[in-house]
Amino acid sequence: MVSPVVEYVVTRKRGEGWNVVRNGAPIGRRYVLVSALEFATHLAEREAVRSGQSTRVVMDREETHCLPSYRPWRQAA
Repeated sequence: MVSPVVEYVVTRKRGEGWNVVRNGAPIGRRYVLVSALEFATHLAEREAVRSGQSTRVVMDREETHCLPSYRPWRQAA
């Protein structure tokens, strides 16, 4: 039997920072992307340890330019 994966999604909310969503339900907001990713990762790791469920943290690839030290991905020839 495959266990469901709990998904934490970090999404941009225009003008209001970054939302952290757990399985479609908003659970927090941070004004800095790195803080939102840290928050989501902390919750996902904690839930994985406590419940034994699989978790993952995702964000839109289009938003990676907002990360510090961002370098564009190389394109295949």
